[in-house]
Amino acid sequence: MKDINELNERINSTEEIIENLVKKTDEIEKQIPKITDLHIPDYSSSLDTIIKALNEIQALATKDQDTIKSKLDELPKISQRQIRILLFPETNQGQYYQIVFGRLIPWGLAFMVATYIFITGYRAIEVSRYNGAIDQSKHYQRAWLYLEHHAKKKMLSAMGEAYDKTADK
Repeated sequence: MKDINELNERINSTEEIIENLVKKTDEIEKQIPKITDLHIPDYSSSLDTIIKALNEIQALATKDQDTIKSKLDELPKISQRQIRILLFPETNQGQYYQIVFGRLIPWGLAFMVATYIFITGYRAIEVSRYNGAIDQSKHYQRAWLYLEHHAKKKMLSAMGEAYDKTADK
């Protein structure tokens, strides 16, 4: 029973609170002027004239654009050929420098060094062969001279015939 009495008291107190809130809202509503009481002028006719004027301006603008386009189409087309060498790019500089300095220059230098080593090695081989041929030629000359100094007449005549037969004509 105690609980029921307590609940009844609470309900009564809430009813009083609600009544107070309703009274306060009524007072506040009476203080605020109603929207219907405010006089808002009717601008619909002036808005219609403005919209019509804008539509006319837009129609004139499209006509002007069409005439401008037709006049531009009638003009002779001028085409200029440009040859440009760009050392530095206009856009994407970061990627350009990353490619150039990160990849192309080291690989280019490596290719140049490898080419230099290859050419130098090839020339060294040619020089070695040439020197070998010269050494062999000198050896043949010394052998020929040795035979000339120590040979008998019959051998000298055979050497002369061999020399004459192998000589370039």
